[in-house]
Amino acid sequence: MKNIILFLACIGLLCSCASTKPSGKVTQQDLNMFKKTFEGTLLSKKFVPYSRKDSVIGIPFWTKPVTANYLKLTVMDENGKIREFYDYSEDNNRKAELKQYNNELNKGDLVIIDMGFIDEGNSEELFDSVTKK
Repeated sequence: MKNIILFLACIGLLCSCASTKPSGKVTQQDLNMFKKTFEGTLLSKKFVPYSRKDSVIGIPFWTKPVTANYLKLTVMDENGKIREFYDYSEDNNRKAELKQYNNELNKGDLVIIDMGFIDEGNSEELFDSVTKK
């Protein structure tokens, strides 16, 4: 009798575990575990504002101005490895961010470069954000 009750209790426990679904929700903290960063000393920076005129619907003499910002950062880590990070954007919000990075960062600052989820290990790579350490 004890064995039958124990057997039924085990079956009930296994069935409840098998039917319980995991939440399946991925939080920002889960994703942050996989973010790639590069930490080092800022050696140099180059900021270039661009401006060009694009034709509208291919009609000559009808143009609209397009502005963009380009920022390139050269960073050396504690082992002496030098990498360059860049970003180019025509989006107004991102242009303001790039301009702010240019204004706030100085040569010799310790910085952490956020590259997103992919670090290709190239000497020059696109970055998402920069923070001072």
